[in-house]
Amino acid sequence: MEDYSKLPNISDRGAWAVSTTKHGFGIENLHDGSTETFWQSDGQQPHSISVQFPTRAQIHAVSLYLDTEKDESYTPCKVSIYAGTSHHDKQLVKDEMFAAEPKGWINFKLADIDGPVLMAHFVLIELPYNYDNGRDVRVRMARILGPPPREQKFRNEHILPYTSQDFYMYESLR
Repeated sequence: MEDYSKLPNISDRGAWAVSTTKHGFGIENLHDGSTETFWQSDGQQPHSISVQFPTRAQIHAVSLYLDTEKDESYTPCKVSIYAGTSHHDKQLVKDEMFAAEPKGWINFKLADIDGPVLMAHFVLIELPYNYDNGRDVRVRMARILGPPPREQKFRNEHILPYTSQDFYMYESLR
């Protein structure tokens, strides 16, 4: 089991947008740090959350805080995640239907720890279906997680015992 709490949250590096918003339950609730508030869609399915990064971002996982007990039919039962350079060339990278009703942080791993990292300018989180045929969706929190810090791993395995920032800045040629 992977420890997602140690992965860096890169959510603030991107510009977030949603397909629709019910008045009073806007996108700002996805990042306010509270699981008591939520973003709620208003309109036709599928609902979506998109994140546009100014430069290619290294993405390891997407995490959503969902709560079936509080939100009942507003809880999505399927999540599809797309990535690319823009909305026009996105490709499906994860498609998951929940086996059990979600409560808490649900992590969608998009890359392996030691494998290649997903690089993208654009991420789209699509929520096409809800439990009990609900129409609108609620997401209490959302975040994009970067890869684990490799610099610490490199420092631990490096032959030379230098630890200063200056050394690491000039240790190799480009």
